[in-house]
Amino acid sequence: MAVSSDWNNSLDPMAVMRLSSAYWHSSVIHVAQRLDLFNQLAVLEKADTAQLAQQLKADPRGLELIAIACVGLGLLEKEGVFFKNSLLAQTFLVESSPRYQGGIVAMFDAWVQPWSRLADAVVAGQPVVEKQHDRGEQQTRKYIMGMLYRGIPQAHLLALEVPLPGCKRLLDVGGGPGIFTIIFCQKNQGLQGVVMDLPQTLTITREIIQNHQAQNRVSTLEGNYLTDPFGQDYDVVLLSSMINQEGPDVVKNILQKSYHALNPGGLLVLQEQLLNAEKTGPLLAALIGLNQVVHTPAGRAYSAPEMVDMAREVGFKSISFRALPEPSPFTLITAVKS
Repeated sequence: MAVSSDWNNSLDPMAVMRLSSAYWHSSVIHVAQRLDLFNQLAVLEKADTAQLAQQLKADPRGLELIAIACVGLGLLEKEGVFFKNSLLAQTFLVESSPRYQGGIVAMFDAWVQPWSRLADAVVAGQPVVEKQHDRGEQQTRKYIMGMLYRGIPQAHLLALEVPLPGCKRLLDVGGGPGIFTIIFCQKNQGLQGVVMDLPQTLTITREIIQNHQAQNRVSTLEGNYLTDPFGQDYDVVLLSSMINQEGPDVVKNILQKSYHALNPGGLLVLQEQLLNAEKTGPLLAALIGLNQVVHTPAGRAYSAPEMVDMAREVGFKSISFRALPEPSPFTLITAVKS
């Protein structure tokens, strides 16, 4: 077979390899986190391969290569023979940091095996794993803590972008760790919040509420948003990062229940990672849709106009949507009950 000499120099010949091997990057951070590399370096400040291998009970050859790969990923720095945490790792991957996001790493590490069966899920149209809440207390805790650490910066941003002056009661549907409700209540004087979720989730949520000393402002409501009513007399209903988990009929039902739960003039606040109108991206929204194919029977990626149309059908007015400021990947939709 003749090889064409007509090369297109504008194409990156390494692009396919980078895409195909992207899981190598995530495997490095997953293993480093499992070995407790970042926490140990926070204690030692810096260490060579022999010290780290002894401390982490790992093979020196493998551990040195994990550490070098972490340098390449910007997670560690190397001075001579010594490794130390980078600012990125010190900020997000050391457990004592107030901005710790180790729960996110654990969450995605737990999803490696399900994602290895993505082809099965795409072909069959069915999830390849049990629901997260059916996998026991430890897996539920890992998932909820991952959502907590991912959610803290986003919650501060959302509370800044959506001030709630004069609002008295907020319902957070499927609120998980409750961090959005906690921060909304911290930022808005007189606001009381209710986090609605399943009992096994709320066991962890209540711990988080206590840790944030928010028990006087934030309470919990055990319930399943698929089958249970949301109650009434709320000024705000928050739907955060939960719409993509469900099919269109369920989403419409959630919006209908939200409408009935609100007082006249009440505000719906919906944030989700949504596709654009043409459904050509963003890539992260498309990948999150695939994650729902792996994990849920009917979840998918929606576009912002699709969500607006559903809200309008339910009866909401003054509906608007916009991308939240970078680096947030979320789209914000607000609507008012007439």
